[in-house]
Order: sequence, then structure tokens, then C-alpha cells
Amino acid sequence: MPPPTTQDDQQLAAAFTGCLASAIRQADRLVASVFDERLREVDLRGTQVSMLGTLAKLGRPSQREVAEATYTDTSTISRNLDRLVERGLAECADCEADKRVRRYAITDTGRQLLRDATPHWQAAQREVSERLGADVCGVLQKLADVLARD
Repeated sequence: MPPPTTQDDQQLAAAFTGCLASAIRQADRLVASVFDERLREVDLRGTQVSMLGTLAKLGRPSQREVAEATYTDTSTISRNLDRLVERGLAECADCEADKRVRRYAITDTGRQLLRDATPHWQAAQREVSERLGADVCGVLQKLADVLARD
């Protein structure tokens, strides 16, 4: 049994009750778990599907371009891209114009796995959409759009 907290600790914790960042992170983890569970059949995580989709959309982006497109820090992008390259789902090459920049592209294997993942992704999307309802889904999309305008 954990020791009881002090009144000071309770007051300190109260300052963070109702924190939007915590609520959004919790919702993100819960939604991500639905996608990860559905994608387990194709041995992918939701972040990997998103990353492969971003590579398919952008063509041969740099790490920085992927980070900007996904609103993710470059160290996280670097780890995720490295994992995709290790699995043969993406390839990396030095940029001809600037040798300091590396460009990434989805491979044929990655493309096929993305195709295989599509029905699982769509099932997860339906599940989350049904659980949240159309109104909440609309609010979430509007929230993302508003925050992305910054």
C-alpha cells in the first residue's frame, strides 16, 4: 500500500487537475491503443502506419520535412524512420544538393504493408468514431485544424 500523500502534495497536485495537456495526452494514448491493437495483425503500430503514409504522400522528404508534416520532434522522427529503414519499409539516401540532408522514401515492401494495413486502420477508425460520436469527432478535427494554424 503506498504511503498517504501530504496535504501539501494534494494542494500541489490540485493545480494540475483538469489540465488540457493531460486530458489530450490521455485521449491520445487511449485512441492509439485501439489503432495499435487493430494493426497488430500486420505487425505495425499506428505511428508506423502514419509515418509510411507521410512518406507516400511527400515522396522523398527530409527528416525535418517529415517532422514538420507530422508535428513531431526530430528525435522521435529519427527513431521512427530508422525503425522503418531497418525493417525495409523505407529507404534513406543522401540528398544530392546537400550531403548533410538525408531523404526518405517508402519502399515497395512498405507500400504493400501499408495496403495490407488499410482495412485494419479503417476498422480502428470506425471503432473510435463510433465510440466518440460524430459531434466529438468534429470537435477533435476542428481542434487539430485550429492548433495547426499557429
